[in-house]
Parts: sequence; structure tokens; C-alpha cells
Amino acid sequence: MIASNELNLTDFSLPLWHELPDIDVYMDQLVTIVEKYLHPLSVNGIPFKPLTPSMVNNYVKLKLIPKPIKKKYSRKHIARIIVITILKQVFDIPSIQRSIDLQIENTNSEDAYNLFCKYLHESLHAFSTQGQTIVFNNPKTDIAPIRWACITIVSKLFTESALTATLKQINDKEINTQHD
Repeated sequence: MIASNELNLTDFSLPLWHELPDIDVYMDQLVTIVEKYLHPLSVNGIPFKPLTPSMVNNYVKLKLIPKPIKKKYSRKHIARIIVITILKQVFDIPSIQRSIDLQIENTNSEDAYNLFCKYLHESLHAFSTQGQTIVFNNPKTDIAPIRWACITIVSKLFTESALTATLKQINDKEINTQHD
């Protein structure tokens, strides 16, 4: 059950590849853009781990993202950083690296990013409406690990949200009992 003060994530979706900025941006713009896109995923005041310029620099050093060109980041960088920021909520960096490598081996950056967006949207919709069934096809053709990762991320968001709401109810009840 979704508490009334939570965001309704049924209609949330990440911007698809063609909706990402098609101009190169500097580091501070990159961080702002990613935070803007991911802000709706903060439920009940539980924000995503913030993206920092240091993190972006580390992603370059770890070869999670390509080096910027003349200190500017492209659409490809933005897409990868969105995916990394979301996956980082649940997975460690080596797992994320393997996931990205697997996706890119099977398709190009644009299709891989759009598929991630699709699976995240489907997972959010399924959890928000509590009515849609998520169907897994053949992992060799469906790249199921990415779908499972999205379900894991959404499960974490909704679990944290439910825990926060429950703790608030308990706290409110204790405060009311003390005042009686």
C-alpha cells in the first residue's frame, strides 16, 4: 500500500536517449541534469545517494564512462551516469561494470539505455499499481539480469518507503500516547 504522502510512480519514466540533451555539458551541468531526472525517484524523503563531481571522476578512472572531451560530457555520458547512479543504490561498482559491459556487448549504448529505461518503468508501474505481472522471457534473448536489477532497485525504494511510513506511524503513536 502506498502512503498518501508518497509520489505516485506509476507514470514516472526516465528520459529516453533522444530526450537527453544533445549538446555537450560541463561537469556541474551534468550533475544537475542527472539529479533533476532522478529526483522523482526519491520517495518519502529517502533520496538517492547524491551524485558528486568526485564520483564522476572516479567513474572515468574506473572506465565506467568514457573520458570527457575537452571537459565536456555527451549524451552517452549522461545516459551511463543515470544508469550507474540508479544501479549504485543496490549494486557494487564491479557488478555495475559487468552489467554495462554485458549490455553493450549485446547492443549499442542507445538501445541498452532505452531498454534499461523501459525495464525500470515497467518495474515501477508493476509495484505502483500492484496489478501488472512482470514476465521474464528467455535470458539469452531478453537480457533478464537488467530487468531483475530494475526490480531489485524498485523493491528497495518501496521497502524503504514502507519502513519510513511504518516508523513514522509508530513514532506518531508513541507521541500521542505520551500526551494522553
